[in-house]
Amino acid sequence: MQLYLHCLLLFLSVTCHGKPTNVSTKSGVPKQLKVAQKEDSGCKGNLCPGKTTTYKPRSCVDHLRNGVHQCGYYKIYDAAGNGFTVYCDMETEPGAAWTLVVSWSLKNKNFANFRSAPLSVNNPVNENSPNWYLYRLTADRMKALRDVSTHWRATCSFDKHGINHYKDYVRGKFAEADIFAFIGSGVCLKTELVNIRGHMGIHKTVKFWQNVNVHFLHTDSTYKGCQFLANVGAVTEEDNFGHYGHSNPKFTCTMNGDSTTQWWFGGYQ
Repeated sequence: MQLYLHCLLLFLSVTCHGKPTNVSTKSGVPKQLKVAQKEDSGCKGNLCPGKTTTYKPRSCVDHLRNGVHQCGYYKIYDAAGNGFTVYCDMETEPGAAWTLVVSWSLKNKNFANFRSAPLSVNNPVNENSPNWYLYRLTADRMKALRDVSTHWRATCSFDKHGINHYKDYVRGKFAEADIFAFIGSGVCLKTELVNIRGHMGIHKTVKFWQNVNVHFLHTDSTYKGCQFLANVGAVTEEDNFGHYGHSNPKFTCTMNGDSTTQWWFGGYQ
């Protein structure tokens, strides 16, 4: 199992929607992580350099502001100064950086991490080994990221298509819709941009569900009642961006068992 996860980790490192990432081809260790590890190994005594503070980015946006523009693995820190490795996308949306917080394949849809546990419930899996197929951060780490992020988004099969011209994609602001704290059923939440099977909405409200022990965060395109509608072409009770009690093969996240879904926290420079 550990070898399998290590292989997944390396696969994630060397591809970013078809582009090379920050991984070192000789050692398999991301170059930025080598730098961070070197900075973390503080020295002691009078011979130490005068520099006493170490830059500790809180999110991928901080790395972007610090001049990093390549997607891949990076180290970030929570409010207490504890470091952990995440996957960052600094490339697909100009001026924005995104931290991957959850990703899974359709074949893993029945895990409670992706079926019935809200984001605010602590139900991590492989939280120290970001991968596309079975990954979820701890609730504390997600909250730490939420606290320094302005936006959230969901993507479909990012590992294969990137953001795919914003097809099967949703993005919003935490100030208008805090998806981390949200609990409810069929609630109209504000979004900046949403696309489901080609149905596009800009600054439209969308029905969302998220309930303890029942629903992971998702939308259901069958239902009407909010500004955005995608019921044309939907299957009965079609779930989008999570939960997947009922899925539509025409939706990129649920085309087949290897299709993946991602949730990200991030923002702009």
